[in-house]
Amino acid sequence: MAIAITGITPNTGPTTGGTVHYITGTDLNLVTNVTIGGTVCPLFEDLSGTLMKVTSPAGTAGAKDVVLSPGAVTLAGGFTYAATTGTEQLRSTLARKWKLDINTGTVESPVWTPVRAIGELKPNIESNMEDDSDYDSDGWASETKTQMKWSLETKVLRKVGVTSENYDPGQEALRAAADQFGSPGTPQVRWYDRDGGPEAYSGFASVSWEPEGGEAKDLDTVTIKMSGQGKRTTITNPAL
Repeated sequence: MAIAITGITPNTGPTTGGTVHYITGTDLNLVTNVTIGGTVCPLFEDLSGTLMKVTSPAGTAGAKDVVLSPGAVTLAGGFTYAATTGTEQLRSTLARKWKLDINTGTVESPVWTPVRAIGELKPNIESNMEDDSDYDSDGWASETKTQMKWSLETKVLRKVGVTSENYDPGQEALRAAADQFGSPGTPQVRWYDRDGGPEAYSGFASVSWEPEGGEAKDLDTVTIKMSGQGKRTTITNPAL
């Protein structure tokens, strides 16, 4: 095989640069340099042979070529710089943008089953900070980040199919994992922006299943907590 580029997401960014984008293709682990519009990207990292994370350089407004080296592999006009203005209209985004899937297959042959009837979902990164103050800081304290841990917390409504009367398969897979130890209790999950935005992640997690109970008038709801086991991986957004 040889280096190839099939796309870049998002494919637009401000002329000031500094935004994160994801390049898809093949043999991206062999790439030694990335340019957008002829300017070298200040940071790039191959996440796998088919996915690369890059930070855009500053550029001028308009469509630009994305070029990978060696071989000058080019995505012609693949990236567009949009001129930024301080008066651009902003719009709100919604918390319900998130989708959650659980792998009910294997790592080698994943079967991504959606978790439906989500009422809330909170992705979280917890950073461990250690004091690294020294005599040279003129009395000012400082801390450095030494570790990160990811987690997800979601609240689901326990709905059933109108015909089958069965609970949602994605929810049931998480409930089953919550009763297990070891690998069966550590499923692979992925969560991502359903609108195709740059936020898309995957990882393995230990699961807890916490029914909320309630009064006679209340709906049946469950809080599901997923504690990350190891690294959270950036993935190509499945919604694209």
